[in-house]
Amino acid sequence: MLACGNYHGVVGFAKAKGPAVPIALQKAYEKCFQNLHYVERHEEHTIAHAVQTTYKKTKVYLWPAPTRTGMKAGRTVQTVLNLAGFKNVKSKVVGSRNPHNTVKALFKALNAIETPKDVQEKFGRTVVESYLL
Repeated sequence: MLACGNYHGVVGFAKAKGPAVPIALQKAYEKCFQNLHYVERHEEHTIAHAVQTTYKKTKVYLWPAPTRTGMKAGRTVQTVLNLAGFKNVKSKVVGSRNPHNTVKALFKALNAIETPKDVQEKFGRTVVESYLL
């Protein structure tokens, strides 16, 4: 399992097999760049809202965190979120903690996040940040 990212919202993962570890890593590295996802970062450091997803027996919860909170996550989740450029996110993995299933559930969760612009288009209303009220 290999993850790659640019620390600015683009992240991907891949898994490959080979006769030796270096060959498998090279294959995974090449496949990783074919499986990139763009993830919208709220205020350049966190997610827009809480989200929960399930992949097989793995359930992943993600919550936005205030500035300077830092990353509160397990090693697998923390690595992928750091590669995506997140700095303040809390997470919890429930059920199976198999790294492959955890990464699949995490990517499913990241794709389920709706930006304020998406919500605005969905409901036809203007979204106002709470600190402006």
